[in-house]
Amino acid sequence: MSNSHPTGAPVQALAFPSDTLLSVRNLQTHFLSREGTVKAVDGVTFDVKQGEILGIAGESGCGKSVTSQSIMRILPKHAKIVGGEILYNHQGQIIDLTAGDPDSRVIRDIRGKEIAMIFQEPMSAFSPVHTIGNQIIETIRIHQPVSKEEARGQAIEMLHRVGMPNPGRNIDQYTFNLSGGMRQRAMVALALSCRPKLLIADEPTTAVDVTIQAQILRLLREIQADLGMAIIMITHDLGVIAELTDRVLIMYLGKEVEYGSVEHVFHRPKHPYTRGLLASIPKMVPGRIEIEPIEGSVPSPYAMPTGCKFHPRCHDFIPGVCEVRDPPLIPIAPDHEVSCYLYGGREARP
Repeated sequence: MSNSHPTGAPVQALAFPSDTLLSVRNLQTHFLSREGTVKAVDGVTFDVKQGEILGIAGESGCGKSVTSQSIMRILPKHAKIVGGEILYNHQGQIIDLTAGDPDSRVIRDIRGKEIAMIFQEPMSAFSPVHTIGNQIIETIRIHQPVSKEEARGQAIEMLHRVGMPNPGRNIDQYTFNLSGGMRQRAMVALALSCRPKLLIADEPTTAVDVTIQAQILRLLREIQADLGMAIIMITHDLGVIAELTDRVLIMYLGKEVEYGSVEHVFHRPKHPYTRGLLASIPKMVPGRIEIEPIEGSVPSPYAMPTGCKFHPRCHDFIPGVCEVRDPPLIPIAPDHEVSCYLYGGREARP
C-alpha cells in the first residue's frame, strides 16, 4: 500500500525502523549496450542507520560506485535501475528514491541537501570555468532561502571548517589553481555546505598522497561526529574501512558477499573472498614485503559465471552446489551475514 507525496514521489506506507535513515533492498542496476547487458549491481541489500558510518569495499568493478550513483539518481544515460528499492526517511516520510523521476522536485530537494556526495576526482566534479566559491554558493542558494552575501559567508565558514588555508581568498580560486589536497577540501566543503543527513564518499582519498589521506579521514570523522550525519564510505582500501567505519559491506561482481560490523568482518571473516581480500593486504616481514593475491581474475561482465560469482576463484568450491545457484545471504551471528554455501542454504538450491 502506498500514497503520494505532494511533489509526486511515492511514499511507502510500511514498517521502517526509527533509527534507519536509508534502506537499500535488492537493488539491481544494469548497463545496456550493443555488446549486452552488464549487471553492475545485482541484488544488493543494506541499511544505513542515523549517524553511523557504513563502509562498502571490494575490487574495482564490483559495483560500489554504481550503487552510490543509484542512490543519488545520477546514473549515466545507458544505465538503468531495473529492480529493488532505495527507501529514504525524508522528514518522517518513507520515499522510494527509485520510483520518482531523477529530475523531479522531491529528488532534487533531497540530492545535494539531504544526501550529498564527495566524488573520487574533484577536477571532474567542479566546473573549470567557475570558481569553487561560485559553485558552493550556488548549491547553498538552491537549497536555502538566503542572499548571495549570506551564502558566501556560509561558504567561507565551511571552507574554514574543512581546513582550507586562507578561505576568504581561496573561495575565489578556480580548481586548476589549487593543490590536490585543497581541491579535495573544497569538494568536502561543497558536499557539506547544506549539512546533509547522509554523505556518500566515493574513494575520497584516492587522488591525494598519504599525508592528505590521513587529514581527509580525520576531517570526515570530526565533522561526522559534530553534525551527527551518516556516511557511506566507498573504497577498495580496507585500512580506511577498518579505521573509519562501524559496519562494512563486501561486494563482488555486483553482489553482496559479506555484511556486518567491522569487528566481525575483519576479525572473524567468513566468505572466502573476504578472507582473500584481507590476506592480500601487504605484510612487512624481515627483508621483504609479502603479498598473497587472490588467484584467478575477475570474469568478463558479459560472461558471468553461473551460481556464486566467486566460485571459479574459490579454494572452498563445492562441486554441484556453488556453480548451480547464487547462495542466499545467511545470518551467522548478530550483525553478521554471509552469502556462502559453506554456512548453510544448500536446501534453497534447485
